[in-house]
Order: sequence, then structure tokens, then C-alpha cells
Amino acid sequence: MGQCEDKTCMPSSADHNSPPEGRNVGVIRELGELPSGTIITEKALGRVFDRHLVSIKRAIERGELPPSIRLFGEPVWTVKALQEHFNKRMEEAQKEVDRMKEKINKLGA
Repeated sequence: MGQCEDKTCMPSSADHNSPPEGRNVGVIRELGELPSGTIITEKALGRVFDRHLVSIKRAIERGELPPSIRLFGEPVWTVKALQEHFNKRMEEAQKEVDRMKEKINKLGA
């Protein structure tokens, strides 16, 4: 897991650059391991997802990430806000799959 610097939790550079033996590439554990009230900075989120800050900003514009709030002039989120956003998007995706299945069933009947 990461270390806390400047009172915000961030994965350490060792976590970010060299995943431990057996760690699945593409599996993001850090958010799930942090308490829900943890404040995470834009820079830390970029490290968690291994993305440039511009990519984080674009993901917000596309709705893939929720809008941030500003704290001391910096964009931040709570882990809970990120998790709730991801869960909502997953529910919406499942509803879309269910609607598509229903349409296919009606066409086949």
C-alpha cells in the first residue's frame, strides 16, 4: 500500500512503478484499501490509475470520473465519492445491457 505525504494518501513510487510479484496488471486495489473518507488529490489519482493529469481531467469531462472539489486550490475527491461514482456507472451499464436483452428478446419473439 502507499504512504501518506502532505496529509493526503498516495501510493508510493515503489507501488506505482514496480508491481509486486503476482499482482494483476490493471487491478486497482489502492482505492479499495483506503478508508472511504480519505482525501485523494488529482496527482495521487493519476498515480493510482497510472495516467497523466491531462488524462484525469479528460476522464472528468467524459464523465468517467466525478467532478472534483477544490481544497487549498487543488482538485480532490474522497475515496467514497469515487467509489459511488463507479458503482453508479456500473448500475447504468447493467441497465443498458438489460434493455438491450429485452429488445433482442422482443425481436426474436
